[in-house]
Amino acid sequence: MAGSTSKVFISEEKKKELVKEEITDQLIVPLRLLAVFTAVAGIFALIFEVRHFADFSIQIYYSRLLSTGISFLVLVLSYTNTGKKHPVILVHLLLLFITYSTATIIYLLPKTLVVNSNILALVIFTSAIFLSWEVKNQIIVAIYYNVVFASSFLLNSDTRIYFIPNMFESVLFVMILSIMAIAASTITSRFRIKSIVKNLETMALEERFRHIFEESAEGIFQTNIAGKFLLFNPALVRILGYESDDEFKKLNAEKDIYENPKDRKEIIEQLEKQGEVKNKRLKFKKKDGNSFYVRLNARMIEDGYSAKYIEGFIEDITLQVKFEEEQKRTLQQTQIAKLKSDELAQQVQNISDQKSKFIASMSHEIRNPMNSILGFLALIEDEAYDDKLELTNFANNAKVAAESLLDLLNGVLDISKIEAGKMELDEVDFSIRDEIKKAYSILLSSAQGKGLNLKFKVEDDVPDILIGDNLRFRQILINLLTNAIKFTKIGEVITYVKTREKVGSKIVIVCTVKDTGVGIPKEKVNQLFKPYSQVTTDKVIRKKGTGLGLVIVRELVTLMGGNIAVKSEPDKGSIFQFTITLGLTSGKEETGSKKTDDEEIKELETFEDEQSQISAKKIPKSHRSDKKILLVEDNPISQKVEHRLLSEVGYNVEAVSSGKEALTFIEKKDFSLILMDLEMPGMDGLETTRRIRSLDHIKSKIPIIAVTAHSSMKDRERCLTSGMDDYISKPINIHYLKITIDSWLKESENRLNGDS
Repeated sequence: MAGSTSKVFISEEKKKELVKEEITDQLIVPLRLLAVFTAVAGIFALIFEVRHFADFSIQIYYSRLLSTGISFLVLVLSYTNTGKKHPVILVHLLLLFITYSTATIIYLLPKTLVVNSNILALVIFTSAIFLSWEVKNQIIVAIYYNVVFASSFLLNSDTRIYFIPNMFESVLFVMILSIMAIAASTITSRFRIKSIVKNLETMALEERFRHIFEESAEGIFQTNIAGKFLLFNPALVRILGYESDDEFKKLNAEKDIYENPKDRKEIIEQLEKQGEVKNKRLKFKKKDGNSFYVRLNARMIEDGYSAKYIEGFIEDITLQVKFEEEQKRTLQQTQIAKLKSDELAQQVQNISDQKSKFIASMSHEIRNPMNSILGFLALIEDEAYDDKLELTNFANNAKVAAESLLDLLNGVLDISKIEAGKMELDEVDFSIRDEIKKAYSILLSSAQGKGLNLKFKVEDDVPDILIGDNLRFRQILINLLTNAIKFTKIGEVITYVKTREKVGSKIVIVCTVKDTGVGIPKEKVNQLFKPYSQVTTDKVIRKKGTGLGLVIVRELVTLMGGNIAVKSEPDKGSIFQFTITLGLTSGKEETGSKKTDDEEIKELETFEDEQSQISAKKIPKSHRSDKKILLVEDNPISQKVEHRLLSEVGYNVEAVSSGKEALTFIEKKDFSLILMDLEMPGMDGLETTRRIRSLDHIKSKIPIIAVTAHSSMKDRERCLTSGMDDYISKPINIHYLKITIDSWLKESENRLNGDS
């Protein structure tokens, strides 16, 4: 401490108490020495003095013996607790008997007055200087010393004592020496008290610093230049992981404490140049070898012999460093998160911009086909056509526009479901070969209109029946085929299906669609599967569509546990390849070898003429005329359209408007198949189907196909659960409807033949 803060305050009461205790403690040693001196002097007196005074030898002997005995007694008592607590009484007892012994000699032998009085006075004076006690005690000694000395005169019957030479000088000397003893005691007492108070303050200050040193949470140390610890506190031992001071004393700071010994050399260089080091952050190592961070403050000191030492303190700041590092990481993560957030915000903004463009494009895409539909229907209604050929042309154009509008609406609905996470997959048994045929039948007329060949091949390693969502598989295939047909002017579109691997009850199917169209530049390929985006090049200038088809394909493929890849070159065509995971009906564990997308695409490119081509021949109407179909449809316009379409392709159709009528007709007539609407007043299609299935004769087994505007997986499930055999969503594609009906009519015939 510096300045006034270094002085320790002690109250007067406490000071007096401490001084009294210290004086009492300091009396013990002089008392013992005085007792020993008196005892030794008494023994010599007993040996040599008695024989010179034969007349009073017995009295003198007992006097000296008593004094010597009291000296021994005082010496013994000084080592007891009682003696240590009351040393003043023992001093008075000892001096009193010394005085008594000397006064007895003077009383008996007056001629020894000068010698004995002077010796006793010197003993009293020396004791006053030598003893550490209060002045009042010395005054008491002077009183009983003079009283006893005077008594020896007054009680002496020999008047010759008053005529002894130098008697008055001796008496005067004794009195003066008594006064001087009191004065000397006063002076020495004051000096001793000051010294005691100063020592007490020093001790209190040392105790305070010792407490600070030992209780400090920081590690305090002093080392020499070589690194040996000269001074250290318990905190330093604890911080460095040691258990005892003896163990710590053997350490060398440079070798055992610093993780990097070069750090200490740098610190010594800095101390020699600047004299001190402040808040230096270093890495130390503990006894167990683990490193930790400390903050070091140190200075260089030099003693009077030019020896240099380093003293200072360290503070364990490992937690602080970790906190700072954590803050730094958090800040970095925050900055990264901000960058990502900014990037995401930009992406959101880009998507928002794309959506805005998409909405504007959607408005255009909807209005164009709607305008065409309404325009051609208005021309037909007004009979604004020259002949039947032009009328047919108007109707075909309106149909194309309607199909375009339907594709648009289906795409918007699908992407909305996907983005909302509401797209669900069905799990049914189906044939990939049949689904490809259905997709091809739908798109066959479009391909033939452009003079393109549609081909497909399914490898033998693909099982006939698999478990999965056949509608979504067909949708993926139709979207890819539609895209291929749209951008191909000359050549062909090929679909190739094979097995990639079988594991347990699962199988991974690889489907590839290859066309000979205009192709896509490499830099544009990544835009194909982005929402609301369309690829435009010099050769592909935004054809009809919204850019949602491939996005829907990618999402459906992902939902079915697969992925999609594309390889394309301008003027050479494109190859779209996707994988899906389906279930095996057998559940047998098989594992096939895996090939990369590039290997399989190359395999397809070398594939020659193994594809089987779908026949474009129409099925003759005569084959269907003997099949009677019951159409259950409550909407008169839809009923009229569907009746005409079915009749046009050769079916014998009867139509009813309610479920109740349907039950009546079934009871009265024989039908080969029923097309059932779902939403009808009174008895809906589901209830009607359940009642048909509950009939107790062969009519309960009539194939029933749902024809409805509802198109979700749950609706399909409800239909099949109620007893229906299949499901077709509106608007009806006549090509697909023909395939479905024919398939179930054939299935029905097989059942009947089997029953018979």
